[in-house]
Amino acid sequence: SELHVLEVPHGGEFLVELEDGSKIWVNAESNLEYLVPFAGKERRVKLSGEAYFQVSKDVQHEFRVHTSMGIVKVLGTSFNVRDYVGEQRVVTTLETGKVAYVSDELKQEVVLTPGFQVQEGKSGEIEMKKVDVIQYIGWREGKYVFEDATLENIMQTLERWYDIDVVYM
Repeated sequence: SELHVLEVPHGGEFLVELEDGSKIWVNAESNLEYLVPFAGKERRVKLSGEAYFQVSKDVQHEFRVHTSMGIVKVLGTSFNVRDYVGEQRVVTTLETGKVAYVSDELKQEVVLTPGFQVQEGKSGEIEMKKVDVIQYIGWREGKYVFEDATLENIMQTLERWYDIDVVYM
């Protein structure tokens, strides 16, 4: 098998369809690594940046998303993973199905149900909370929804999405 690396630049977005039928929408300024052919006992990808996943159900073969801080384990579901280098945290938001997030450092496993999100920060804490999922997955349909976000966070997202530079005077 051969390692494929997809690099999506500022202002870009890309849909990857894997051989098992899973679909991955990769957001701007993100990298996705996966083996081709995408088969075998373990379905595995490595993400840096952000992606929305629709994973085909296959009870025999777990789907795993490797991030900088931990692994998202999946059986068949739709969810979003955000792991941008500058943000110092991994955020997994579940839309449908069920996923488990396993922290590399804490060796702690958190199981999510739809509408919940788990965050792990560089300082080593894991937090789970109920969220408005559209705020975290809307980008896939070209919609950015912000609530209680700082201007800095909003502008950082818009810089990435529209490939612009924002300067504060």
